[in-house]
Amino acid sequence: MLPMTTLQAWSSPPAPCGLDSLIQAMTQIVDQRGEQNVEVHEQMRCVLADHADIELPLSPLQWAGDPKRYVRHLLHADPLGRFSVMALIWHPGQRTPVHGHRTWCAYLVLQGELREARFVWQADRDCAELTDIVTRPAGRTLAAPAGLADIHSLGNDSDTVAVSIHVYGVRGDQISTHVNHLVRGEIC
Repeated sequence: MLPMTTLQAWSSPPAPCGLDSLIQAMTQIVDQRGEQNVEVHEQMRCVLADHADIELPLSPLQWAGDPKRYVRHLLHADPLGRFSVMALIWHPGQRTPVHGHRTWCAYLVLQGELREARFVWQADRDCAELTDIVTRPAGRTLAAPAGLADIHSLGNDSDTVAVSIHVYGVRGDQISTHVNHLVRGEIC
């Protein structure tokens, strides 16, 4: 549970849902559609939106994160290796590198806000060009297919800690190697 000083205020809070409910809904999607279905990332986005009031089972130390870098906590790894769910804790100023994805993904901003710099791949110039910057408040969800169709950098430009939940179409032990397709030195 978050300390009261960092809780997002709601005028009439919904009953919180648990991680088990989220995982059950995600498992049902891959059971019915398969983890490689072209629409699975959008369906996962919808499930995250339906669970925007989730209470995460993190310890106070996990909630604290790390002021030097954003921290990822594995919440669930599908036993069949079809998807993994992570909680990310973002201190002010923390940001991902510019990247596309090697797998489908979806995320939910659970607390605070994240700023997303969006890019488009310019194949003729072999670089990524910045197209816009969007602020994603708590409750906002987004999804992306694998590839360079959705290139972005995500980060916390606010002055408070932000928390997000991400689901990726990879096994839990592949999070570090099979998710991000870094776009280094290729920014137009």
